[in-house]
Amino acid sequence: MGDDEKRQHHRFMALLEVRALPGDRIPADLRLATLDIAAGGARCASNRPLDAGLPLKLTFTLVGGDLRKPATIDVEAIVLRCFEKPASIESRRYEAALRFTRIEAEDKQRLMRYLNTL
Repeated sequence: MGDDEKRQHHRFMALLEVRALPGDRIPADLRLATLDIAAGGARCASNRPLDAGLPLKLTFTLVGGDLRKPATIDVEAIVLRCFEKPASIESRRYEAALRFTRIEAEDKQRLMRYLNTL
C-alpha cells in the first residue's frame, strides 16, 4: 500500500515556524519548520534528530493564506520517524514525520480553514 492510500489527510506545502515546549528527551536547542502540513500531522525539517515515538507539545504559527495576521495553534504530536539528510544545511539536517495526537476542536478548525486557503 502506498503513502497516498494510507494517508487520511491531504498535505499542503507550507513553511511554518514551529515551537516545541521543552521536555524529557527534547533537545534544548531544537528548531523545527514545516515542510508540509495536514489536519492530522506534519513533515518537519529539524536541526536535531528526534527518536521515533517521542511525544512533543508544539505551537505552529500560521502565516499567509487569507490570514490578515499570524495565528497560532497548539498540538500534541508523536514522532513517527526521523532521518538524516546529510547534504542539507545544519538547521535542516533531519526530516521528521509527526502525527498529531491531540488538537483542540477550535485549533483544528482554524488549521483546516487556513489549509483551505493555501
